Amino acid sequence: MPVLSYEVYKILEEELGKEKADKVVKVLEESLLKIEEKAKEQKPILKAEVKEELLKELVTKEEFYGELRVLKLELEKRIDRVEADLSRRIDRIELLLKVLIGLVVVGLTLFNPAFVELLKTVFSLR
Repeated sequence: MPVLSYEVYKILEEELGKEKADKVVKVLEESLLKIEEKAKEQKPILKAEVKEELLKELVTKEEFYGELRVLKLELEKRIDRVEADLSRRIDRIELLLKVLIGLVVVGLTLFNPAFVELLKTVFSLR
């Protein structure tokens, strides 16, 4: 039960007299008791409201892991696309490298004096 402090009671007693101060203190203490009871009644309601608001704002464990799975799948798709693109590029580079090697071999062969002499002999060119 709420009790008013001694200093408050003394001030009321000095201002109102002992009888009136006792009545005022009794009324104030009853009012404070009712306010305290009302607050206790409201506590579960407020607690439920706060919990509900927090649940709206916070992410549950299932939601978090669901989002995580979605992000993982998206990353895996992106990685697959990048791997496919790199594979195509590597294949193109390999082809170009083979063509360049062939051109170098043809070029070296054509400009080789021994090869030119062989061609003259084979085709009897003078």
